[in-house]
Amino acid sequence: MQDNTKRGDRALFWMKAIFVIFILYFFWSSPINAIFPGANDNAVTVSVLVRIAFGAVVSLGMFFALIAFLVSFLSWLHRAVANLRVISVTDFSPMGAVLLTCIPFVGFFLHFWIFNDMVVRQQDCMQERGILKDSFPKKFLIGWVLTSAGCLALMLMGFSNPTAEEIRGLSENILTVVGIGLYIKCFTFYIAHERELFNVHTETLFRKRVDEIIREREIERAADQLRDKE
Repeated sequence: MQDNTKRGDRALFWMKAIFVIFILYFFWSSPINAIFPGANDNAVTVSVLVRIAFGAVVSLGMFFALIAFLVSFLSWLHRAVANLRVISVTDFSPMGAVLLTCIPFVGFFLHFWIFNDMVVRQQDCMQERGILKDSFPKKFLIGWVLTSAGCLALMLMGFSNPTAEEIRGLSENILTVVGIGLYIKCFTFYIAHERELFNVHTETLFRKRVDEIIREREIERAADQLRDKE
């Protein structure tokens, strides 16, 4: 079992960065488009350049944040499942969990199954050790998969009516923000328990090692005393 704290903290950081970038885009894109309207004759004006610059900054920021998040998150997921398999039995192997999560579109739903299994195994291990204080808020995890399903459904929809299309885009953005927020809540809760379980496991192994050393020294002392008597 290896320490997975830094991987979890990095994944959480980039997850929050994506959330902030999306919030900024969601709340600032409309005001910027209103303040700097586009030109009707396709002429390059200051307003057009400002809108292009804003879109480029947000897009680049989101791109790099997504890459950093995927690297750190998948690394964390692989180690998290591997750690659980040291003290429990999981439905998925570390590599299997990573590959299933990476499947486009359906990866959201497969990851719900994977993450839910991880939560159950983790809580069982903590309960066996008497350190489970707060149960995992599964309502947030269920809410995340439902919002992800709704967002995916909206992405596949198309409307000829401009008003309906605008409402669809707005609804998709809202569900995306809510979904990311719910998963951040679930992830934060899980890695806090993961850190606590690792500390207890490490302490238990340390105590066992100390007991073994003490036992070995007692055996050596008894052997020395026996030789002295002889």
